[in-house]
Amino acid sequence: MTTRLSRSRRRFPAVLLTATAVLSACSPAATETPDAAPLRAVRIAVVESGPAQPPVVATGVLAPADESRLAFKTGGMIREIAVQAGDTVHAGQRLARLETTEIDAAVAQAREAHGKARRDLERGRGLFEDDVLTQEQLDDLETAAAVARAQLDAAEYNRRYAEIVAPADGRVLRRLAEPRELVTPGQPILDVSRGGDGWTLRLGVPDRDFVRLHDGDAASLRFDAHPGRSFAGRVSLLGGAADPRSGVFPVEIAFDAGDARFAAGMIGRAEIAAGNGGDQRSYVPLSALVEGNGDAMLLFVHEGGSVAARRVPVAFVSGTHAVLGESLPEGTQVVTDGAPYLRDGEAVRVVN
Repeated sequence: MTTRLSRSRRRFPAVLLTATAVLSACSPAATETPDAAPLRAVRIAVVESGPAQPPVVATGVLAPADESRLAFKTGGMIREIAVQAGDTVHAGQRLARLETTEIDAAVAQAREAHGKARRDLERGRGLFEDDVLTQEQLDDLETAAAVARAQLDAAEYNRRYAEIVAPADGRVLRRLAEPRELVTPGQPILDVSRGGDGWTLRLGVPDRDFVRLHDGDAASLRFDAHPGRSFAGRVSLLGGAADPRSGVFPVEIAFDAGDARFAAGMIGRAEIAAGNGGDQRSYVPLSALVEGNGDAMLLFVHEGGSVAARRVPVAFVSGTHAVLGESLPEGTQVVTDGAPYLRDGEAVRVVN
C-alpha cells in the first residue's frame, strides 16, 4: 500500500510539468511576434525652375484686337443708324447716315461755281488768242478754275462721308449716338470689331512694374466669366507714356479665346512673367512648406526612401508655388502631402 502511494506521488509532478508545457505552447505570447510599424505614405513633387523676379499682376478690360471707332467726316444731324449693338455687319454695308440737305446744297454750290469758272476760262482763252487778255489775266482764270474744281472735289468727298459703312465683316460692339442727334465732325458713332477672333486685355500698370516688362513676355489670364480656366497670352503693346489722369502705363496682352465666349468690357486679371529669359529660381508647391517664416521655411527633401529636413528662404509667392531664395539642385524631390507629420531622417513610402 505504501509502495503504490509513493509511485503515485512520483508521477504527479511529471503530469503537472507536461500540462504546463502544453498551456505554454498554446499561449498567444509564445506564438505571436510584434509587426514592424508601417512606413508613412507621402506624395512628392519635383522642384521646378522659373523666372527669378515676381510676376506683374494687374486687372484690365477686355477689348477686340481689331476694334474700330467709326464717325462721320462732317458734322450734322443723324438721320439714321441702321444697326444695334451686337449686330453682325458685312463689308460695305451702310450703318448710319446724316441729314444731307445742307451737304447737298454745298455740293450744288461748288458744282455751279466750278461750271462758271470753266466757262470764264474758255472765254478767256478765246480773248487771249485775240490779244484782248494778257497772259496774267489768263493765268488768273486758270487758277480760279482749278480752285473751283478743288472745292467741288472737297464738297463731293464730304458728301460721300456723310454715311458710315462697315470697313470689313465684323460685329457692332457699341452704339454711341441716336438718330436726330447733332454730332460734330469725327465724333464716334459706332464701335465695330473688324471680325477677327483675337482679343486683348488692356491693363494699366505702375512705373515700377512697367520697366520690368518686355514685348512678348508670357502672361496667364483669368476671367470671372470663366472660373477655373486660364488663357495663355503675350505682351503685345507697351505704351510710350503714362495716362495723364491715372498715372499708369498702358499695356496690352494679346490672346486667343479658343472656344470660350467673350464680350468687350469683361474684366480680366493678368499675371505676367516679367523678365522673360532672365535668371531662374527654384519653384516648389506651397503645400511642401511646413512651418517657419520667410527667411527659413521648413520642407522635407526626399532621397533614397527617406526624408531630410531643410530650412530654405522664400523670395516671393507666385500662384500656387513658393519661389525660393536659394535654388535647390535640378531634379530635387520635395514632400507635399504628409509633410507636416514627418521627422528628419524618417523612412517613407511614396504613393502616386
